Parts: sequence; structure tokens; C-alpha cells
Amino acid sequence: MFYLDLYPGDPPGFHLVSSSTSWEPWVRRSIPGRTNARVRGRLVSNLKHILVGLEMKAGLIVPHGERGAGRPVLFEPYCQSLTFEFCIGVFSVCEGLGSIHHLLSIGDDGSSGARVQTNAWIRALVAEFDPRGTHGLEGNVTHTKSVRDKMHQDRLGARADIDWHDFGYGEAFMPAMHALQPLLTKNRGRVPCTTNLLLRS
Repeated sequence: MFYLDLYPGDPPGFHLVSSSTSWEPWVRRSIPGRTNARVRGRLVSNLKHILVGLEMKAGLIVPHGERGAGRPVLFEPYCQSLTFEFCIGVFSVCEGLGSIHHLLSIGDDGSSGARVQTNAWIRALVAEFDPRGTHGLEGNVTHTKSVRDKMHQDRLGARADIDWHDFGYGEAFMPAMHALQPLLTKNRGRVPCTTNLLLRS
């Protein structure tokens, strides 16, 4: 059995030991210092909580996905929902960091409240965290966005039928995990040492 914390008397599962405070050093280092103080504060608060949520979801999804032909850990529709939520969280982290890097590149410290177009923040994110393209950040973020967009619908009936296989471990979760890697390794020394979000090589 897998739990989000240790459960006395049973085999140990994923033990969530990070807290939002644990993530604050990495988030602060990833946001340039010239960012408007109020904007910086909001970004730090939002992103550190999202990252803890990602750890909790990954703590359930990874053991399920790694079981292969063995008995599944999670009820499949629940795993697909968790994977979708994981992709939303990764997208949000990427969008937040990419947006502030884009705004700073055009001389805006974030205080204008300007909306940043998706292509612009993805370019800025890649320029900052994967400038040589060696980690495939652009492709993984774009793919994660496509998973996130499958459930987004502005008008009733506008969304095509969903193939739920698109929310699988290899199809959605792993590309989102790979999207996080260049971000986390850029300031790896500030990442909580207990996190399950860093892929082991």
C-alpha cells in the first residue's frame, strides 16, 4: 500500500518530507532579483505551494506507473486525474517563471500586470533554463501544455472527444517530469534534498 506519509505497522510508502518552506530557496533563486517586490512575493508564495503539491502527486503516480504488468497501485481513472493535475502544476511553474523572465527581458519588472503570450514565455523559459536545447525543455513544455489544454473548454461542446490514454504515465506524466528537470537542475543546490521531483540518472 502507498500513502502520502508513513503509516505505522504497514510497509512504508512515499513519505512527503518537504514543506512549502523547503522550496522557498529554490523559487527565490529562480526569480531574478530585479523583479518587483510585490510580484516576487506572489510568485514565491504560489510556486512553492504548487511544488509541494507536485511532490504529493508524483508520490502516488510514480509507483503506479512503474508497476508495469504488475497489480496497479491506483484506480486507473484516479491516476489519470492525478496526472492531469500534475501537468497543470508543471505548466503553472513554467508559466510563472517564463513570464517573469520575459517581462524582465523587455524592461518590465512585472508591476505593469501585462499579460504574456504563451509563445513569449516559453521562449524566455527556454532561453533561461535550456538555451542550447539539450534537455528538450521546449518540446516537453509544449507537450505538457497540450495535455493541460485537453480539459480546457471556453465554449460548451468546443472540445473534441478525449482519448484518456493521453493522460497516461508515459504519454503525459513523464514529459511533464522532464519539463521540470532543466528548471530544477539550474539551481540544484537550492532544491530540497528529499524531493522526488528530480529524476535520478
